[in-house]
Amino acid sequence: MAADISRRHWLKNATVLSTGLGSLALGGKTFAHSENSLASTDPLSEPAEQYIRLFYNENPYGPPAGALAKVMEVANRGNRYATFATYDFDVLRAKIAAEEGLTKDHVLLGHGSFQPIIWLAQHFLQKGGEIIVPSPTFDIVGMYARKLNAKTRAIEVNEKMEMNLVEMEKAVTDQTTLVCVCHPNNPTGTLVDPSQMNDFCETVSKKAPVLVDEAYIQYTDAVPNWRDASMVKQIKAGNNVIISRTFSKIYAMAGFRVGYLLGQPDLIKSLTDRFTLGFPGNMPNTLSVAAAIGALEDTTFVDQSKQKNAAAKAIFYQQLEKLDLPYIPTQANFLYFKVPNFPVFKQLMNDKKILLAGGWPSKPDWARVTFGKPEEMRVFYEVLKAEKWR
Repeated sequence: MAADISRRHWLKNATVLSTGLGSLALGGKTFAHSENSLASTDPLSEPAEQYIRLFYNENPYGPPAGALAKVMEVANRGNRYATFATYDFDVLRAKIAAEEGLTKDHVLLGHGSFQPIIWLAQHFLQKGGEIIVPSPTFDIVGMYARKLNAKTRAIEVNEKMEMNLVEMEKAVTDQTTLVCVCHPNNPTGTLVDPSQMNDFCETVSKKAPVLVDEAYIQYTDAVPNWRDASMVKQIKAGNNVIISRTFSKIYAMAGFRVGYLLGQPDLIKSLTDRFTLGFPGNMPNTLSVAAAIGALEDTTFVDQSKQKNAAAKAIFYQQLEKLDLPYIPTQANFLYFKVPNFPVFKQLMNDKKILLAGGWPSKPDWARVTFGKPEEMRVFYEVLKAEKWR
């Protein structure tokens, strides 16, 4: 009873969960975004932002209610590691595994997908070798590889802005230690036909390990069910394929820092033994683990996010077509489009407190903009139409 009273008292009076939630506006207080007056009446609204954030591919509609409920439930357990508890590492691993038709021995948790991807890079590249990556892409492995003095071979996307799997396969040699693909690709937003990706993984994984980054896979509408586009089937077949996923995108939990790898149990055990040392302090925290479990149980949130994303995408297409700006149809929560003189375009947006990405070396005049809330996108469209940046 005392614990219940304590929780209710905390819920009533707390304004900050420093361990992961950031600031919570409780008690019905309204916060307004500065500069552009993007007001919200949500009692769990985020505090005022100085910028419109269209650059990190965050989902603006979360975190899921199920995730927040779990955080509230376990907040008074913030003094404990996420072990031997109702919501602990093994429970989360088991839930992820059950959704994928795997065992928890196929699952490695990390702080976002970033941390386990770095572990994977260290594991495969410690003795040098060469990795194959598409370009442009979310090149975390390539960046880390270069710090280890490993060679990186970048294969440019094709004219459709899709990863060129044919050329990537040709580039594999006996010196290749890892092949990386992003499915859908970031920043282009394109999804290679799943059957072609499946054939690629089937063939190439016999020569070198294949990492498939599926951070945005739940957003795809290229197939009736996003799972049909996933390469989990390759893991089930016992092939040398590793999948990275994150709760940062469609689950809208970027600040919680929870992600995972899916792979063969022997590789997962090797990575676990080497990099976590079996120590819970090297894994996601108690609140993050509980939030991820709650997100998986909140079965409506993903569908709602996907619907809102589809609506934002359709409007964005229309706006760019009116301005005669070329774009690449997307399978993610961002859009890649061409702008003349990207540095000037980006600076003008920054001056208006709008943050976006782009200017990759091989595609210097292409911008990537995350889909924000409707009121945020309206501000962006007004600047896009009004500024003389062309």
